[in-house]
Amino acid sequence: VSKDDVPLLYDLTHKMAPYLDVHLVFPLLEFLEENTAYEDKEVQHARLELLAPTNMVDYAIEIHTALTGETEPKEMSGRRDAVFETMESLESKLESVRQVLRDQEQVDALRQEGCLNPTGLLERHEFSAQILDEFYVFAKFLYECGDYQEAHDMLELYLEIYTGINTKHYLDALWGKFASEILLKNWENALVDLLRIKANIDERSDKSPLEQLQQRSWLLHWSLFVFFNHDKGHDGIIDLFLSDKYLQAIQTNCPWLLRYLATAVIINKRRRSTIKDLVRIVTQEFRQQHTTESSTLSISPSDNSNDNLDPVITFIDCLYSKFDFEGAQKTLRECEKALRADYFLCNCASAFMEDARICLHDAYCRIHTKVDITDLAAKLDMDALAAERWIADLIRGALLDAKIDSQNSCVIMNNQFPSVYSQVIDKTRDLFLRSNALINNIDLKILANDRKIQAQQLAAAATDRD
Repeated sequence: VSKDDVPLLYDLTHKMAPYLDVHLVFPLLEFLEENTAYEDKEVQHARLELLAPTNMVDYAIEIHTALTGETEPKEMSGRRDAVFETMESLESKLESVRQVLRDQEQVDALRQEGCLNPTGLLERHEFSAQILDEFYVFAKFLYECGDYQEAHDMLELYLEIYTGINTKHYLDALWGKFASEILLKNWENALVDLLRIKANIDERSDKSPLEQLQQRSWLLHWSLFVFFNHDKGHDGIIDLFLSDKYLQAIQTNCPWLLRYLATAVIINKRRRSTIKDLVRIVTQEFRQQHTTESSTLSISPSDNSNDNLDPVITFIDCLYSKFDFEGAQKTLRECEKALRADYFLCNCASAFMEDARICLHDAYCRIHTKVDITDLAAKLDMDALAAERWIADLIRGALLDAKIDSQNSCVIMNNQFPSVYSQVIDKTRDLFLRSNALINNIDLKILANDRKIQAQQLAAAATDRD
């Protein structure tokens, strides 16, 4: 698919950006600039607007100069001077703290002695809670400057110091570290942070239901960076998106995320059993659209025609709800364009097209015992010879129980209903992964509780000494 052929109609960036940190939007804009028909100046203007609240002033000046051909404006020069002044002030104020916490030997010693906590740091180095708050502020400041590695290291230490202690900055620091892991492409650590944030959101009772809904909506969007880059991400996105509270967030705030759930289900052969849940959700969304006369899945809210619905979701609806094979085949052509234009799904486009054709083929053949190859090729949007070769490959790979009658140019299906044994295997296939995820969550909670108890004991001991 060439750059000019990618329809901007299917771009979801404008819908997703409000749920992403500013710095996480930059990779999306870079992708749009290189792979879609957006004009470079449009993307540059959007990038310049996003840079406004950050401390990346030099980058903003560079873009402004490229767009206008003018020298740097006075307000940007003044903003840059203010950023440098703030940095010098914070560095001076936190020199002693950073000197200790940058020394790995001292940090290891504090950790072994159980003093890497607010009480221990106050006793050993006279670092007050206010100083530690300033440490967090400086980490956030560096993140806004684009120094993600230094910000990550500082936030990691801050979170370890306050493990098990409810502080006003703890969740913000966790989000900041998660964003840094994403931008540094540390997918393994990012997955751990994702689970920690999820546990924090789900367990905190001081947040209103509306705040929790908003936090879950943010986490769903941020999780896409992890799930479509981590080796086991396709399992993770299905588990998260289909869990009750997060599914409610999708249906309430961000139904466009169903595109990513649908893609993950189609390309994940081991989790194909979840397609029933996906079909139920998609059917509910389409029913709600028709009853309320508002397009919740529409790319363009002002237009409710099927042509403007997300093609991936429309494919699922046509194939599994309406059994409209012609509509599914037609929509499949648009699916590739939509996926190629999607930052998160562009690398999955080929796999999706292959597996979607298999799903279309399976659904069509399930209601036929004998299928004409020419008709089947038309349904799969392939020529007859290519379709015959493709079916032969499926049969050789044991993915299709059928035989080809070359003389009559047809495929004869050996329809067999799955045994109880195979159905049990399908239902329990992902049990091991879910058990491991549960064990990891329990270990994290136990570790956090142990550190909390340790911190309380140290605080009590310090009080007794006083």
